[in-house]
Amino acid sequence: MNAPTSTTREAVFVVDDSRTAREVVRLHLARLGCEPVTLDGGEACLSELARRAPMLILMDLRMERMQGDEVCRAVKAHPAGRNVPVIMFTSAGEPHEVMHCWRAGADDFLPKPVALEALQAKLVAVRGARERAKEGPPKGRRMLLVEGGRFLHTFLGGALEQEGLHVLYARDAVDAEKLASEHAALLDGFLVDVSRAPRETLALATKLREANPKKPLVLLSRAEESADVLARAQVLAGAPLLEKRHLGADELLGRVLSRLVPERVPLRAAERVPFFTVVEFAPVGGGATLTGFSHDASPDALFVRTLTPAREGTRLTLKVLLAGQRTPCSAEATVVWSNPPRTPGPFRAPAGMGLRLERMDPALTQQFVRFVPRTHGFSPSGTPRSSGF
Repeated sequence: MNAPTSTTREAVFVVDDSRTAREVVRLHLARLGCEPVTLDGGEACLSELARRAPMLILMDLRMERMQGDEVCRAVKAHPAGRNVPVIMFTSAGEPHEVMHCWRAGADDFLPKPVALEALQAKLVAVRGARERAKEGPPKGRRMLLVEGGRFLHTFLGGALEQEGLHVLYARDAVDAEKLASEHAALLDGFLVDVSRAPRETLALATKLREANPKKPLVLLSRAEESADVLARAQVLAGAPLLEKRHLGADELLGRVLSRLVPERVPLRAAERVPFFTVVEFAPVGGGATLTGFSHDASPDALFVRTLTPAREGTRLTLKVLLAGQRTPCSAEATVVWSNPPRTPGPFRAPAGMGLRLERMDPALTQQFVRFVPRTHGFSPSGTPRSSGF
C-alpha cells in the first residue's frame, strides 16, 4: 500500500495508555502520510488540543486514568475539538461498548487490533470531507423546519434526519425568514408549525409560498386551530393542515414525508428504538469490508454511524455482532441514504447510513422480535400487530 504523495502531513492524535498500542497505530499513520501525535491519556489529549486542533483523534475507549468516552465528551465540548472527528478503539467482541461511544458523541469506531486497511479507509473519508463540504447537502432533501416547541425539534426533526433529510432549524418566524433568505438556493422544502403563533407563522408561510411556488410547504399544528387557520393553511400548502393531536407519531412522520419527498419509502424512523451493535458491511458480490456501529433500529431499518458509508442504492451483506454473542449474525440490506462526513454547516444530518433490511438470519430475527417488536407483528405484550415488512 502506497502512502499519499502529498507533502502536507496532517496531525492525528493517538490517545491510548498502552505504549505498544500507540506505537502500532503510530507506524500505521506514518506509513499513510500523517503526522502521528501519540498521547498517553485523556489529560494529555486535552492539553494538546488546547495548543492545536488535529485532523482526527483516534482514542482507546478503555483507559485507566480517564475513560475514552469521558475524554470524547470533553473534546466535543471544547471549541477547538467540536468539529474534529473522533474514532474510538474498542474490542469487536464487546458490542455493548458501542453504546458508550455513541453517547459520548464519537463519530466511528475501529475494532482492536487496528488493521492498516481499515484505518486507511477512515483517513480517506475524513480527508474527503473537505471536498464534499463544497458540494453541500444532496439536492431534493434540504428542508427548513420552523419550530413551534421541543417536540418538533427533538422528535420530528430527529426522525427526518434519520430518514435521510438535511434539516435547517429555525427558532421562530423571524429566524426562519432570515434563514430562508440566506439559503434560498439550497432549500428544497419547508415544514412550519403554526401552533405557537398562528398569525405570524401563516404570514411567514405566505412569504415562503410566494417566493417558492413550486417547492413543497407542509403546515402542522399541535393545537386545535380555528376554521380560518385551517382554511388558510389549505390554500397555502395545497393540502389540509396536519393536526398532531389526531395522528400517531409514525403516521405524522409518514404524512410529512409523503408531502416533502413523495418518491421516498420511509424507514419508519419515528418507531426507532436503541439497538447498539457492531456492524461490518461489504457490497454484495464482493468488495472491501468496512465497519460502523448501529445505534437505532426501526421495524424496517438499521441506522449505522460510520465515517465510511456505502453509496446510496448499494446492496450490502452485513455481519452484526450482538451483546453476549461471539458469533455474528448475518443480514442483507440496501443503503437508502448515505451521509459521508462533511465540514459542519447550517444543515444538520448524521454521518452514516440508513439501511433497509431485506433478509436476516434466525438469530438476528429473534433479536428484532424481542427488541423491535413491530418488525414481525408482535408487541411487547404479545398482541399481534401488522408486520413492518
